[in-house]
Amino acid sequence: MQTARRSGFSLIEALVVLAIGGMALAVIFSIGIKAGDTGFSLGRRAMAVADADVAISDLRSIIRSLNLRPTSMIIEDVDQPIVAGPARLEADVVMERATGCAPQGWAGRMTLTIETQGAERVVMCQAGSRKTPIMTLPRGSSAAAFSYSADSSNWVSAFESPRAPSNDTGALRSQSLWVRLQAGQTLDIVDMAASGRPERWIRPDAPF
Repeated sequence: MQTARRSGFSLIEALVVLAIGGMALAVIFSIGIKAGDTGFSLGRRAMAVADADVAISDLRSIIRSLNLRPTSMIIEDVDQPIVAGPARLEADVVMERATGCAPQGWAGRMTLTIETQGAERVVMCQAGSRKTPIMTLPRGSSAAAFSYSADSSNWVSAFESPRAPSNDTGALRSQSLWVRLQAGQTLDIVDMAASGRPERWIRPDAPF
């Protein structure tokens, strides 16, 4: 007498197959979620680095655009001086290129300030009535400050350009001002403003 052969899976075998398949899917989904989180994290870091590069580039451009005149070309009560301290820099600016703070060209009076916003320290830029954050400083930057130098060697915490023309015969020479922003151990930005060649500051009614 022959026993009939059964076909297909028994209930136990089917449950074992489903359990193994479920574990395999769980592993695959777990790996996929972790990979997705890693990808998003790397993307956020890349965006943060790109934003920081743009902010540093904009700050350097603003520093280079400060309107610095030879002291003999200053007209009293017309030309406003550069007035700068550790948390505030105020000057007339002719932007060399457009930034998040102002378009290219004459921007008038511009002010850079280091301010606290919530738990962050931020460099703010104001041109006219528009006030814009241009840089978020690294965490732990409570002592962030600007400093200034005429020769890039000797730095001071405050600077003010002359308010009246100088009688010094060398006062027609190009003037330079180095500006530095330090914030903790991870941020140290240095750039220079210069009066440059005469066509940048000469006046049509100048006697020479």
